[in-house]
Amino acid sequence: MPGWGPGDQRRQLRREARPAPDPAARSPRRGVVWTIVILETVVTTLDEQGEPHFAAMGVVWGEETIIIRPYTNTRTFRHLHKHGEAVVNVTDDVLLFAKSALTHERLECEPALRVHGVVLRGACHWREVQVREIAVPPAAASASRADVITRVVGAGTLRPFVGLCRAKHAVVEASILASRLRFLPFPEILAEIGRLEALVEKTGGPREREALLLIRSHVERRAGNAGGRR
Repeated sequence: MPGWGPGDQRRQLRREARPAPDPAARSPRRGVVWTIVILETVVTTLDEQGEPHFAAMGVVWGEETIIIRPYTNTRTFRHLHKHGEAVVNVTDDVLLFAKSALTHERLECEPALRVHGVVLRGACHWREVQVREIAVPPAAASASRADVITRVVGAGTLRPFVGLCRAKHAVVEASILASRLRFLPFPEILAEIGRLEALVEKTGGPREREALLLIRSHVERRAGNAGGRR
């Protein structure tokens, strides 16, 4: 990427050696039995100009294979379809998760090690992936999900995962609700966010409170723009 040379920020990443998985390994669609675990992550991809794009997204997690399920009308899907590479970031900083879900803010990042992409600087750990297969439903509508089956080719760790608390879970749930404004009534979403705010006030810190404020502001702004139709 422009401006990154041999002595650049790559050295800030704590590298974790990882052999590439067997490229002949079968996907879950071909008969391999998996225990499905959907992990909430921040998926980073690059656009045609090499600029990073951040998307909060649940993925089907595996040590050798990760399935990313973007909607077919999103930038994440277009980037994966065109470039075939991404980084799947795991973080306990839920403010970064909320910003990735609801804003176009460019977050701090570092160049990836094994793919043409970026690692979220606030990640705890990450997986670098290459696309093996893209499955799109027949006659897909604009809001259909694709199954982008990827092979893990690299991994690393930046810092320990601090731990879990109810406030962090509440922010993740509120972010997901706020990303579904096309499908759910505004009053229902605002009522649920109000319930989640109580958990954040009780068990969260400044980052969690800032994230909830961002989420509520986003929903109220969208509700105002919709003129109270729902």
